[in-house]
Amino acid sequence: MNAPVITLQRLSCFVAGSLIAVSIGCADGSPATGVNAHVVASRDTIPGTGELSELQERRAAWVSRGIDDYRFTLQISCFCGGDITRPVLIEVRGSAIVKVWDLETGKAVANRSAYPTITRLFDAAIAERSRGGNVTVAYDQALGIPARLEVGTIANDAGVLYFVGSVVRL
Repeated sequence: MNAPVITLQRLSCFVAGSLIAVSIGCADGSPATGVNAHVVASRDTIPGTGELSELQERRAAWVSRGIDDYRFTLQISCFCGGDITRPVLIEVRGSAIVKVWDLETGKAVANRSAYPTITRLFDAAIAERSRGGNVTVAYDQALGIPARLEVGTIANDAGVLYFVGSVVRL
């Protein structure tokens, strides 16, 4: 089966629709979340401690769910250059990123390696905490994945802040 073509209108529809409910469609009749997709994350978050054991437990719980094919939105905030801070839609298949779309332009992002999967977000936080660094986190209540994750200290120009949303299982 070929992957559906994602246009800017469909991207907007995907993001808006997945935040509300799976059953909401777009004006053009296309489903809000794509073919064979359903929202698995909620908008409710719970605070985490950012402690190493908590991060390891949450990572293990995520991996044990076996969600290897999914899409999610990501916004990165950091004192870094380039387009990395633009909001994107990331598609993961077999636990690897296969496509990244810029949500502002609807165009594919050429350098996918700059973006993490959800598992790699956990890995970055675990590595930072293992070094004794700062990690602050708020988890998606439904999935237990980071909805807001600060790795390092962004206020000191030494960290990255990630906002994860609209997780959809494919």
